[in-house]
Amino acid sequence: MKIQSLAKLFRRIRIPLFFLLLAVIIIGSIVAYPLLTSYSEKEAVGYEGILRLWHIDTFEGGQGSRCSFLNRVARRYEKSAQGRLILVTNHTIESAETAIREGYIPDMISYGTGAGFVADLACPLNGLKFSSGAIGGVTYAYPWCRGGYMLFTAEGDFTDISADNTVISKGRGAFPAIAAVSSGLCGEYTEEESVKAYVDFINGKYKYLLGTQRDVYRLQSRNFAFQTKPVEEFSDLYQYISVCTSESDKVSACTEFIDYLLSEEVQTSLTQIGMMSINYKIYNSEAPSMATAEQIVPQKSIGAFLSGDAMSELEKFAEAALCGDAASAKKLENFLL
Repeated sequence: MKIQSLAKLFRRIRIPLFFLLLAVIIIGSIVAYPLLTSYSEKEAVGYEGILRLWHIDTFEGGQGSRCSFLNRVARRYEKSAQGRLILVTNHTIESAETAIREGYIPDMISYGTGAGFVADLACPLNGLKFSSGAIGGVTYAYPWCRGGYMLFTAEGDFTDISADNTVISKGRGAFPAIAAVSSGLCGEYTEEESVKAYVDFINGKYKYLLGTQRDVYRLQSRNFAFQTKPVEEFSDLYQYISVCTSESDKVSACTEFIDYLLSEEVQTSLTQIGMMSINYKIYNSEAPSMATAEQIVPQKSIGAFLSGDAMSELEKFAEAALCGDAASAKKLENFLL
């Protein structure tokens, strides 16, 4: 009887127990996530020059991990750097802000639009110029890789795009509504979370999809035949890097690492993570969508250092402008560079 009672009890609690264990695993992963580095602080002891590089994903990439890519670049750099070690730490915006409040400041930081707090830490990047990473004409942030907005279709020629036949993918940390408005779209377009948007597109619910480089790889993984048209007018999908230390010897070392990160050797390997380069053409006919997209230099962007409040205001104006509100469209223009 006792065995039967225990078995009955287990059947009752096994599902709640499963979800409890799952929650513990997820919470533990979230807590540990920002602390994951290529080397531990203990392992770094004995190195003459330790550079701490934080990485933050604020928008969807192409394929693979940008943080892992930085780790691989760091390991190659260390082979030629005398006694230097780069500790790459994955952060969220929230965990980075918390660490900074506690007095921890990185030597370099990799981030996208939305990490406005970096403006208080970043140092001038002498010799580099990029308008959306500049304040007062001085560049503080430079993109080491980029994405881009694209229109997708399986059967259209992009001449009959309308609010009825097009879905806009709302990827995390991106502004597709600005891309839509900038490219001349206007109307009550359906906007869906990125995964739902591309699934509905594949299933034929929509003739066109406004998405990003991430959708190229999503669609390819489903063996879905498609054509693309890059959005030329706007992009905010830049992964910036900034130097945050004021120590002269570290500034020199950081500058050297950034030079290597921006070198042709490293930039041509961005195909590994499905991202594009600012300065090099790295795709060929085997990747036609990306090869076409990288030929485009978007005409406008937004500042790298926008605050959270400014981002929220910008999104409000973009959504209203997309629906045809002229006043919001004019206010939106004030944010574009």
